[in-house]
Amino acid sequence: MRKYGFWLAIAFLIVGCASDDSNDVVDGPGNNGNANLRNTGDSAEELLRSDNFDQLEVELIYVNGARPETTSINNLKSFLQARLNKPNGINIVERNVTNDAGDDYSIEEVSDLENSSRTSFSRDQTIAVSVLFVDKPNDGDEGNSVVLGSAYRNTSLVIYQSTIERFSRSVNQPSRVDLESTVYNHEFGHLLGLVNLGTPLQSQHEDAENDRHCNVDGCLMFFQINGGNILDMMNMTSIPQLDPQCIADLQANGGK
Repeated sequence: MRKYGFWLAIAFLIVGCASDDSNDVVDGPGNNGNANLRNTGDSAEELLRSDNFDQLEVELIYVNGARPETTSINNLKSFLQARLNKPNGINIVERNVTNDAGDDYSIEEVSDLENSSRTSFSRDQTIAVSVLFVDKPNDGDEGNSVVLGSAYRNTSLVIYQSTIERFSRSVNQPSRVDLESTVYNHEFGHLLGLVNLGTPLQSQHEDAENDRHCNVDGCLMFFQINGGNILDMMNMTSIPQLDPQCIADLQANGGK
């Protein structure tokens, strides 16, 4: 099984995503018949519609206390409530785990950590998503080119929380809440099948040069959010929103 990762990254003067499609996803305990070990975007319809699952449970797992701001968690829930048809609600469960990893995380180490830490799995009418917030950077970071988050399975996200905090702690950087919310919403957008990643296009707005992303400048799913210049990101005063074409895609696939 191929593993797809869609990363929101800050490079030198560039904000964008990169992909990781190497290596197989390793099976893990409690995988509900491999239901949570599919490719990114494979559960888009299940997440958006209420036919099979009318409730969503999001398990936020903080590694060594790497917890985001409460406002950012609330923003993520609001984002999901606005787009998902889950009449029985969206429930967020928070847990803290300890891990004495090295100086950084490879995506394989992230996968192993999820396998050993995740306790919430899809069952009955509830679909579950795991979000790991890790306290160390991605092993691919180099200089000012860093990874902030990755959607690497159909119901799995990793957020490099320590890196987000690094880029949102000074007066000339975006607020922590704005940056956190942008990363979380963007990566969850990939789980929802954006762009052309399990949720079919209703119009041609996939970026020809950066597939799985929107070609509308300023859209939450734009490859280089806010034009791609880190100076634009530094001046960010609000969280980017989905453009009408991305919303139309989600609605056609069962979302709101």
